[in-house]
Amino acid sequence: MQMTEVQYVRSRWFEDIPVGEFHVFGTHTFSERDILDFSSRYGSDHSQSADIPRTARIHRNIIASEWHVVAIWMRLMVAYMNRLTTHINDGRRNGAGVCIANLGWLEPVRPGHTLTYTYEITAKKPKLIRNKWSIIRSHNEAINQYGECVLTFDVDILAERNPAGLSPP
Repeated sequence: MQMTEVQYVRSRWFEDIPVGEFHVFGTHTFSERDILDFSSRYGSDHSQSADIPRTARIHRNIIASEWHVVAIWMRLMVAYMNRLTTHINDGRRNGAGVCIANLGWLEPVRPGHTLTYTYEITAKKPKLIRNKWSIIRSHNEAINQYGECVLTFDVDILAERNPAGLSPP
């Protein structure tokens, strides 16, 4: 699949988002300092705290917490969606994620690794929720600089329906 970014979006109602839409929404390079800071700040249970023995550092046994990799996904996704919808003034709101499925951390992320984050819309569930929302499912991945998938998961997100197309309850 070709990695391209949507350059212009006129509207992002549920009805406007096609299955198959694919986005590359950001990259991030993990530094040793970032990994250690995340670990000490958020209490990771991995062996990468600030008191890692000197020999472990020399042998590059430091790896990013899986939740650190996901936290970067979230930060980049929110920033990307904000940029993507900057000039849309149609009253619609972004919805919350309601379900994560098929979560897999497949390869370790080490200092110096650069991940490219992508998502693809894989399904739309048109059932109306609370008279204005429906669900979009996306498949998300993080690919390292070697082309290896290190993170994969699916997420269901609420997407607001276009009120012009909804009939009164």
